Amino acid sequence: MTPVTVPAHVGDLRWPVLSAIRVDSGDYPAELIVLVDCGEGTPNEPYATLQLLIWPTRTKLQDGHYDLTWAEAQRGLLHRAGLLPQHRVEVVTVRHPERANQHTIFVDGTHRDTGVARDVQVVVVDVNLVDGLDGDAVAGDPVLSGAATDLAAVSAAVRTHVREVAASYLDDRDGDTP
Repeated sequence: MTPVTVPAHVGDLRWPVLSAIRVDSGDYPAELIVLVDCGEGTPNEPYATLQLLIWPTRTKLQDGHYDLTWAEAQRGLLHRAGLLPQHRVEVVTVRHPERANQHTIFVDGTHRDTGVARDVQVVVVDVNLVDGLDGDAVAGDPVLSGAATDLAAVSAAVRTHVREVAASYLDDRDGDTP
């Protein structure tokens, strides 16, 4: 691989290059993903990630993602350079009216009994609110009286979501009662 110097500015507007990652292993053109500051010219956010090709006598910008926050631009830089782990998680629930539900988890096409793989942990939450939305207290929460899942083991965000869905079910049910 031939070393190249990353330019301090790129494009017709001479955007400053804040960060760059080389993504090829050949000679020319050298291919980099760069994070640039577009300044005031973008609609809402000032950052962009772009593909930069470098030859000994010229450079070329292409395939840009614009109008990014700083965090989006940093993540985009790593993603476009192929440095973020990517996993496909599939949660399969088989339901039968006379049997218990069965959950199965696959990570990257491999069955995982525990829901844990390198860099990934999958938590399956199955909440059954069918049997008794009666307002009795469950774990100190009157909305979740019919919850058949131990919600203490999940994140606060999951508990909040289940609580909101259950409350909307209660509101719908109460609205249907004469």
